[in-house]
Amino acid sequence: MSNVVNRAISFINSRTPATITSKKIDLDHCFKDTEIVVKIHAASLNPIDLMVHNFSWRLPFNSHPKTFSRDYAGVIVKVGSKVDSKWKVDDRVVGCFFHVYGEQGTLSDYLILNPNEQKAIAHIHDTTKQDPKYDPFILNASWPLVFGTAYTALFDYNQRLGPDSKILVIGASTSVSYALVHIAKKTLNVGTVVGICSSQSFEYNRAAGFDHLVPYDQGPITEEVGKLLVGNLKNEKFDLIFDSVGNKDFFPVIEKFLKPKSENSYYISIAGDNKLNFNGHPFGATSIRSLLRSANPFKGYNYSLEVLPCKQEYMDLGVKLITEGKYAPKIDSVYDFNDYQKAMDRLKSNRAKGKVVMKINGGR
Repeated sequence: MSNVVNRAISFINSRTPATITSKKIDLDHCFKDTEIVVKIHAASLNPIDLMVHNFSWRLPFNSHPKTFSRDYAGVIVKVGSKVDSKWKVDDRVVGCFFHVYGEQGTLSDYLILNPNEQKAIAHIHDTTKQDPKYDPFILNASWPLVFGTAYTALFDYNQRLGPDSKILVIGASTSVSYALVHIAKKTLNVGTVVGICSSQSFEYNRAAGFDHLVPYDQGPITEEVGKLLVGNLKNEKFDLIFDSVGNKDFFPVIEKFLKPKSENSYYISIAGDNKLNFNGHPFGATSIRSLLRSANPFKGYNYSLEVLPCKQEYMDLGVKLITEGKYAPKIDSVYDFNDYQKAMDRLKSNRAKGKVVMKINGGR
């Protein structure tokens, strides 16, 4: 029989808790000629998963079940007749599935997708240089969204970053910043990457590859970065300021830290003006201010509130760096499917160092 049970973690609206739902699907007929079916072995959580749940008010959202998560790693079990021949049954794949309040998410047993539309997908290659502590599916499910976000900041703004470039990273300890420093150093050979983090995280972030670290818990960060600028950096300003946590301290004095707009310098944020609240929702006054700032043609610097595009390029680079042993995604914790609430609570705690990953189906 081709009928199987497809479990998924879903919700109806912000007032309904996450829960496991099940429905039967016919694996021989549930996909179109242009689609593949992936049996998911592992998926990871991201703050956006929790925040869009909180934003799902009863109206205008309807009452159909909505699913969580975007990162996944698994095995192709079905391939449509019109799918590119590079995707075959039994291929191991990793990807980032784009959806907003979709009936499909990656915290489920099976995922049906069109690889020509959901382009953020790649094959999992040799895993011999990966962290032996983790199943390859667990490790690969941990990186697509954060790696893609970092890649976008470094490659999609027509900047020519290289050995003479300087980058300031606000929130060095995040998984996105961890990916960014690896791409910057291992692919672009960026000369100087400065990270802002707590003084207790210095050792962790030095090991990640940051050239200089500035504490946010020992005085105003603009003053602390200013000391580094006039000292070690010899008053050479930054080509890129990347904010992964939500901050607005630099805007009143931006000209002291960011190179002139004419040199195509950028301030890129993925969070807006204030620290992300995982128990809140992604839209509010801080987001509105950030959007207005991004749209303002009269500001004296380039600013972007980044949105991750669906692209295969960052998936290919991520697989390449992992296969070569140049990037090892950081994993905070791994939970079984039935322990999904513990996984969500861990993410909400804001104490995770690395990704929170969930095992969906066993086996390598």
